[in-house]
Amino acid sequence: MTDSTTRTGPEWATASGDAWAELWEHTDRGLEGLAPRLLSSMLAGSPDRAFRAFDVGCGPGSTTIAMADARPEAAIVASDISPSLVQVAQGRTADHPNVEVVLGDAAEVAEQRGPFDLIFSRHGVMFFPDPIQAFKRLHASTRSGGSLVFSCFQEWAANPWASELAEAVAGRSLPSPGREPSGFAFADPEYVGEILKSSGWANLAPSAVSFDYVAGSVEDAMTFLTRIGPASVLLRSLPEAELESARGRMRQVLEANLVGTTVSFPAAAWIWSARAGAAA
Repeated sequence: MTDSTTRTGPEWATASGDAWAELWEHTDRGLEGLAPRLLSSMLAGSPDRAFRAFDVGCGPGSTTIAMADARPEAAIVASDISPSLVQVAQGRTADHPNVEVVLGDAAEVAEQRGPFDLIFSRHGVMFFPDPIQAFKRLHASTRSGGSLVFSCFQEWAANPWASELAEAVAGRSLPSPGREPSGFAFADPEYVGEILKSSGWANLAPSAVSFDYVAGSVEDAMTFLTRIGPASVLLRSLPEAELESARGRMRQVLEANLVGTTVSFPAAAWIWSARAGAAA
């Protein structure tokens, strides 16, 4: 894996992307309860014929693979800006001839490789620096009547795997994240609806989904959530002298959420569906 310290770009394209690539199985386990609902929405938005689809921020390729298996007649292009994640996704989709995984900015790749009948994403659309412009470009890369389907987290407080762990690390209450690019940038459905309307999408349909965010054993969860997520960002900002106590508070929260031998938190997401070039 490439040393992220030698590269430039957003952290999720470098250091965070490397961590996600290393721990992708943990991420998939955490989102396992969401995956069937997302796939169902993607299939509902798919044509009943051979079609072309595009995965925005494909990560390790899990959602791409689910779609490719469900609709083997679909030609799927998947992209991510993390070289490490693209490498993982390419390896995992090597036996799927209907899938191509490419490195690059999603909006640029979509423009280059479109038009598509379906654009989809599992938690990959919240990181655009200019979301309206990005969704305009995705809209322009979608055939008239084509679908957009993506998932994103609901509000901070409804996702204690993030909020409670981050507050434990900080040792104090924290405000909800703002609208800057992050995992919670699309928590407010009114804000997301305005982005989509402003970029040309119609027939907007957000659906609330509750699921269990499963993090494995306490040790698995410590390995995973000290590397990925809001708590990990705070840990990296702390002085060395404060790390042990912060990690101890984090462990206490994980132990309080043990279900048998597995750490499990309540979690909440939105699944958005929209149409291109269709009447509202």
